[in-house]
Amino acid sequence: MENNILLTQTERLTMNGRPKNPKHARNKNVLVIGGSGSGKTRFFVKPNLMQMHSSYCVTDPKGTIVLECGKMLQENGYEIKILNTINFKKSMKYNLFAYIKSEKDILKLVQTIIANTKGEGERSGEDFWVKAEKL
Repeated sequence: MENNILLTQTERLTMNGRPKNPKHARNKNVLVIGGSGSGKTRFFVKPNLMQMHSSYCVTDPKGTIVLECGKMLQENGYEIKILNTINFKKSMKYNLFAYIKSEKDILKLVQTIIANTKGEGERSGEDFWVKAEKL
């Protein structure tokens, strides 16, 4: 049972190696979707977190998973990072400027910010504003 992604009580996806035939290889990413109260956390997320064989990125809007599983993960060497977009005081910090070492890095950062904030539709074609931001 260990070193598997648990899918159901009887079905698992192995994490051991890659199949010899690339046609049968899988990326092992999982997206869990279900309505409120459908058991996503209880029957899928928690059992798979307890396997502790991978890196995990978990969306936890209620904040319950980190409270219930965080200590177990930390005791087993996992580093937990939290991004809280509602209450920034409870969130990890990320300083973009800490990674700037050269003028080239500044230009890359500026281009990335502009590309991700220029909008869509009518506004995306307004080249004037994109060029003005770079000044």
